Amino acid sequence: MDYQEFFIETGRLFYAVAMADGEVQPSEQSLILDIIRRNLKELESSSDAFGTANAYYTEFEMERLIDFKVEPIEAFNSFVDFATENLSDISPELRLQLLQMAENVAESWNGVEHSEHDLLERLKKTLGVK
Repeated sequence: MDYQEFFIETGRLFYAVAMADGEVQPSEQSLILDIIRRNLKELESSSDAFGTANAYYTEFEMERLIDFKVEPIEAFNSFVDFATENLSDISPELRLQLLQMAENVAESWNGVEHSEHDLLERLKKTLGVK
């Protein structure tokens, strides 16, 4: 699996969940940055040609999506396509972590709203997590 692509797609997932209610809140963005530093960076230590940890591509992608006001479902569907194509390369533990991180993002602002709940349910099915 291409980890740089994985981290870009993870940025799309987090963006979609945070944006599902119409706006990425500062608390959601702050939590995502914390997740990148505490969880994703520890997950895989590869870096790009400039020495930047690939985990930061999650943040770069999320910021790009915010700047271009991409529809959350478009970003979510991109992650789903990636996960479906690479599911055998994503360990059950990592699948669970992705779900838990996405749930944490959804809960970080006014709890899990209906639109976020729908995405999380679809994410569970895609990742094969109960």
